[in-house]
Amino acid sequence: MYRISVTNQKGGVGKSATTINVGAALAEEGQRVLLVDLDPQGHLTRALGLPDAQEPATLAGALLGEWSGELGELIAIYRERLHVIPTNADMFLLEPRMYGANVRAREYRLARLLDALEDGYDFCLIDCPPSLAALTDNALVATRRPGPTDQHAGGAVLIPVQAEDSSLDALRLLFDQIRTVEEELQVQLDVAGLVVNLYDGRRGRIATSTLEAFHAMEGLDVLAVIGDRTAIRESWRLHAPVVEHAPGSDAAGWYRELAKTLIGADA
Repeated sequence: MYRISVTNQKGGVGKSATTINVGAALAEEGQRVLLVDLDPQGHLTRALGLPDAQEPATLAGALLGEWSGELGELIAIYRERLHVIPTNADMFLLEPRMYGANVRAREYRLARLLDALEDGYDFCLIDCPPSLAALTDNALVATRRPGPTDQHAGGAVLIPVQAEDSSLDALRLLFDQIRTVEEELQVQLDVAGLVVNLYDGRRGRIATSTLEAFHAMEGLDVLAVIGDRTAIRESWRLHAPVVEHAPGSDAAGWYRELAKTLIGADA
């Protein structure tokens, strides 16, 4: 199972939309896909029209070791090849509780849960919260490059951004965090690249020059430029991926191309 953490501590850059639509495009390609809503705000869960996880079988309980039932109880089947681990209100308290004295190896909790699901899926996409704390660290560690004793197929970090100046500052902070996780936990993280969301060149020089700056970043690829399209907004409201709601749209085509790029990276 190839794991992808969809992360950026900056809010409103399209993490959940990227996770949902890339996941659906991967499923359309025949891949078995698991989406993990790691964000306590639950945008992914809400956008798919799914109910919150019900106690005691919750992601928070599983990560804290307070629940150890059948893992299938955590998973909601959204489509035949598109499954979801939804969030619930307990996630708001999870991060501070993970710093408790009884929580050991807290950065590896999500990785260990996904290890147990390794054979059931081809791809796992993790929708991260807009922060650089314990939950994001868990996602990064879960998508680390496999070591000699790891059994997972590998992973990468996918970074949604918008073409605005503040995204450049946020990227610097995110890369600082990635380096810190690598150094402190002795893991290696691969960055798949950037997904530029809600792009509209008609907004002027700020948008176009920021996109140019993204393309100019050494060693960092722009994997997709997703335009600001009505189809994406409509699909969000209708609780459906854009490849289902508007399969012939430009937006659906962009996500399909991005999915194929990620399949190639896993090959």
